[in-house]
Amino acid sequence: MGLNLANAQESTLPKAPYVSIRTVRQWVKAEREFRFVDVRKAEEFDAGHLPEAINIPYDDIKDRKDEIPRDRPVVMYCTHSTWRAPYAANWLADLGLDNVSVLEGGASAWNAGGQVIYATDAGQDPQIVPKPKDLKKEFDHPPLREYKTPLNLTKAQLREFDGKNGRPAYVAVKGVIYDVTQSRLWRGGEHDPSHGQAYAGYDLTAILDQSPHGDKYVVQFPVVGKLITASDGVPGALEEN
Repeated sequence: MGLNLANAQESTLPKAPYVSIRTVRQWVKAEREFRFVDVRKAEEFDAGHLPEAINIPYDDIKDRKDEIPRDRPVVMYCTHSTWRAPYAANWLADLGLDNVSVLEGGASAWNAGGQVIYATDAGQDPQIVPKPKDLKKEFDHPPLREYKTPLNLTKAQLREFDGKNGRPAYVAVKGVIYDVTQSRLWRGGEHDPSHGQAYAGYDLTAILDQSPHGDKYVVQFPVVGKLITASDGVPGALEEN
């Protein structure tokens, strides 16, 4: 059986897009109405936040989703916009909100670029405090697929499972292929916290070896099968053209 999947660029599942600081500055200059939503903890927000931002901590998004404006663009951010902001934004995208985006670089990039930040207490000097170390990813993932029969793929075949246009998002690590399709941090086949280094459809062993968390999270996803060579003859393998 050959793989004849057409190339496409649309995410398989809903994904909130990233918006650049430059674009947001243009919105401000053009007096376009939008709202910053800061998903950091209250103490982080109080220390220093973006202009006119509202604070809905990541842990509270599920209970306070009705506070997200529907009548204007919403730009969500956290410290670096690596996982709290995109995860919350993509969760809202799952609910059908199409006015939500994620600020590239988050509050840190905004501050480093010279844009003004504000402390809740006007008598305090505003600052972007370090991201807390006790953060937990407590949002539920959508249901994960089970693979009762292993699907073994070569590297060439793995490339087709890029998380776009209805295709699943698979990644290989240490010879094992995992299905990360349902992860809200893998929408569109790109891992949001990786800063453009980790994409679905590839063997990520070398990249994860250099990552602070290693393969700690990816191994929690469903195992699809094994990464093989065309000559392995492993049962369950797809035949290449």
